Amino acid sequence: MDVMDAIRSKKAVRLFADKPVSHEDILTILEAGRRSQSSKNTQPWQFIVVQNKETLTALSTTGDFAQHLARATFAIVLASNDTNSWTSFDLGQAAAYLQLEAWSLGIGSCIATIYRGEAAKQILGIPAEMSCMVAISFGYPSPDFVPAKLGGRKPIEAITHWDKWEA
Repeated sequence: MDVMDAIRSKKAVRLFADKPVSHEDILTILEAGRRSQSSKNTQPWQFIVVQNKETLTALSTTGDFAQHLARATFAIVLASNDTNSWTSFDLGQAAAYLQLEAWSLGIGSCIATIYRGEAAKQILGIPAEMSCMVAISFGYPSPDFVPAKLGGRKPIEAITHWDKWEA
């Protein structure tokens, strides 16, 4: 799949088919996240791949809107021991790369904010000095999956300024 095709067609998938994702495809997705750019090439991420259903269910309780983690085939939790402002940006880039690669393989995904990071760290055995704010659910979209229709995207003209800010 072409990159722009993946960007245009990507949908947040919260309902997954009961179909395994191959280890090779998971490694391909991880490779995309690993290849993401980061500020000063710090690569501040650690990826925790979660496939165990009980662990996914427990993890789904650590975010107010994270229930889709319990239905995922697997999840990737992003952790970091760096808390500067660029780290969040870098983790966001890694998350986008992970999701776009998955989509190009026909695998859906959805980001979950972890509001109870200490609970997630305990569930996953993440060291105390690390932070853990985001998990991404992955799996093949369920045949019952219907993408949300939230009104599309603003036109380029409404969000772009050339050379300087002009209203």
